[in-house]
Amino acid sequence: MAKKISFLNIKGGVGKTSLIVNMGACLAYMGRRTLIVDLDAQSNASIWLMRLDRWNTLNRAPEKFLLHLFRDQNAKLSDCIQKSPIRDTDGEEMLPRLDLVPASFTLMDLEHEVPRKEGQPFYVRFFEALKSVEDEYDFILFDCPPNFFYSTQCALFSSNHVLVPSNPDALSIIGFHLLVDKLSRFKSDTAAHRKQLSAPTPDIIGVALNAVKPGTKIHVPLERFNAQIDRFKQQGKVAPMTHIYPDLVRHSVTVGRAVMMGIPTVLMSKQDASINLAEDYIKLTKHLLEQLGDPEPDEEEDGE
Repeated sequence: MAKKISFLNIKGGVGKTSLIVNMGACLAYMGRRTLIVDLDAQSNASIWLMRLDRWNTLNRAPEKFLLHLFRDQNAKLSDCIQKSPIRDTDGEEMLPRLDLVPASFTLMDLEHEVPRKEGQPFYVRFFEALKSVEDEYDFILFDCPPNFFYSTQCALFSSNHVLVPSNPDALSIIGFHLLVDKLSRFKSDTAAHRKQLSAPTPDIIGVALNAVKPGTKIHVPLERFNAQIDRFKQQGKVAPMTHIYPDLVRHSVTVGRAVMMGIPTVLMSKQDASINLAEDYIKLTKHLLEQLGDPEPDEEEDGE
């Protein structure tokens, strides 16, 4: 069964999408069958992985996007999956083990314009739909918006773990505190449904420092961050495994170029001066695998 991880931070602007796209690509590159589910109406992960032209073309078929799953009770999640969305200019697959459930801007309609079936919250509908495909993957990663609205609830209800992209600053520490409180309340509010459906209980697995600029003094923020995590552990609000990952991801303009090219940095390293940044994502992904007790990954030269 797939390991399901929500990438979530209540604070925006922390590079959440760049982290999930690149870590998802690293997992696939290391041989793990990986599905990224874009639950953010901004659709940044979808546009990055599909490129804007293909994403625009797909918009003519709304049944291929995640919102359709909630509009039509007969819809299947498998109908939304874009197999191997990362393609070269000739349309050839570049990373076969990475698939995508894309979002479009219409996903914001889930909040106010899509009627809910009585007794079935959206997160229950999503959880049941996900079961039909999760055995096909080793990892399913959810790209969440920076809030606790319906789409985020769908991700959390289905997740085993929450990974928190963050920056080493005071605002991120405040955002983490808010996230822990809201996650605790969500787990309490959904306890009955989780018990009924044998759904997992999501716990924060770690904090990943992302887009850290050169020269940034992170010693003091890290001390405060770690102190807060220790307090939450004593209060039973976070799991014993929760910690700040030792391998941070450096800030780089390479990310912008990767978005324009429609590929993750792990593939860019062969054709662009981005080897160091790709190594940051690879180290972070290896740490996650080790933490989850996954065997040591074997990187593949061509990603196939």
